[in-house]
Amino acid sequence: MTKVLGFILVMNALLCCGHAEGTILTIDPNWSTFHPGERVTFICDMNEGKDTDWEYEIKKNGEQFLHSNPRKSFTLLPIQIDHSDEYQCCGHRKSSGDTKCSDTVSLTVTAQPKPTQTAGPTTIPVGGSVTLSCSLPSAGWKYKWYIRTKNTPEVQLTDEENRDINVAQAGIYRCLGMRPNENYQSLVSDEVSITISFSNEVVVTRQPNRPQMFSGESITLTCEVQGGETTEWTCEWRRDGKTVKVGNDKHLTVSVNESSSEEYMCQCRRRDDWFSVTKWSEKIPVSVSVMVSSPVSSSFPLLLIVGPFSGIVLIVLLLLLWHYRRSNVLCCISQSSATNHGVDQTEGHLYSSLLHGTTSLYETVHPSGATGNERCHNPEEGSVYVNVRPGHKSSA
Repeated sequence: MTKVLGFILVMNALLCCGHAEGTILTIDPNWSTFHPGERVTFICDMNEGKDTDWEYEIKKNGEQFLHSNPRKSFTLLPIQIDHSDEYQCCGHRKSSGDTKCSDTVSLTVTAQPKPTQTAGPTTIPVGGSVTLSCSLPSAGWKYKWYIRTKNTPEVQLTDEENRDINVAQAGIYRCLGMRPNENYQSLVSDEVSITISFSNEVVVTRQPNRPQMFSGESITLTCEVQGGETTEWTCEWRRDGKTVKVGNDKHLTVSVNESSSEEYMCQCRRRDDWFSVTKWSEKIPVSVSVMVSSPVSSSFPLLLIVGPFSGIVLIVLLLLLWHYRRSNVLCCISQSSATNHGVDQTEGHLYSSLLHGTTSLYETVHPSGATGNERCHNPEEGSVYVNVRPGHKSSA
C-alpha cells in the first residue's frame, strides 16, 4: 500500500511541474533565423488527450510571454529584434489543473539581410555565358533576378527563381531573396555588370611614331578597332592599370616629362550598347629620354649660322685691308714723284745755315720724298729731331 501511494505522488509531481516527454513545442516556419517584419507560429502539442482538454501558455526565458489560450498555436507578428530568446510551451489540463511543459526552442532574429551576388568572369566572349549566384546567410529563400542596361529600365527575369542562374546577355544584374509563401523580402544586392567581348582586334598607333620621346614633347595615341570602322565607339584609356580617359573619340594626347615612363592600353565600347566591348589592346610603352647637352650637339645649330657669317666678315675685312694697302702704296709713289726736285734746295739751305754759325738749330728731318706738309703713313717711320751745334757732332 505504501509503494502504491509513493508511485501516485511521483506521477502527480511529474504531471504538475515536470517535463513530460510527450510535450513538444515547434515553430512554423522552421527556420534557423528570422528577420524583423516576419511572422512565426508557435505550436504546442501535448500528445495526450484531446487538444480541447488543455489550456496553453508560451514562456520566454522562463517567464510568461503569451497568456493561456484554449488553442495550441500562437502566431507572433511582426517579429522584432528583441524577440530573440529561448521559448517553451506549457499545457494546463482543464479537468485536474495538471501542468506539462516542453523543452526550450531557440528563436533567432537578425536585421534584414542583404544578399551577396557573385559572378565568374564579368566579361564573356560573344556566344559565351556566365553563372551568377545570389546568396543569403540563412535558408528558406527563393530569389528574384533583375536586369537593366544603359538604355533600358530594370525588368525581372520571371523564369528565374533559383539561387544560381546562367546568363549570356550583357547588362546590369541584381537579385533579392523572397520568403516562400510570405510577403517578405531581403534587401537588394549590389549590381554586377556583365559585358560581351567582341573579337575585334584593337591596335594603338602613335604620332609621332618614335620609340622614345624627349621631355616637353607631346605624343598622340589613337585606338583603332580593326573591322569596326563603321561603328561608333566610346573608348577607355588606361595608364599603368588606372583609367585616365573615357570619351567618344579614339585619341589620347600625352605631354611627357622627365619622370614619364608609362604603359598605355585602350578598349572601346559600342555607343548603342554600353555592355558590348572589344578586348583590351596590347600595352604600349611611352619611354622618355632626358635631353643631355654636349659641346658638339648643343653648338652644332649655332655653328650652322655663325660659320658662314664669320667667313663673310673675314672676306670683307681682307678686302678692306687690301684696298687700304693698295691706296697707301699709290699715295707714296705719287708724292715721291712730285717732290724729288726740292730735295737739293732743302739740303743746301740746311748747309748754309750751319756755315753761318747758328748757335742751335732744330730741324725736322723727313724721310726721302716727303714735303713736310703731307706724307705717306707708315707706322715704322716717324719724325726725327736733330740738335745741331757748330763745332759739335750731332746726336739724335
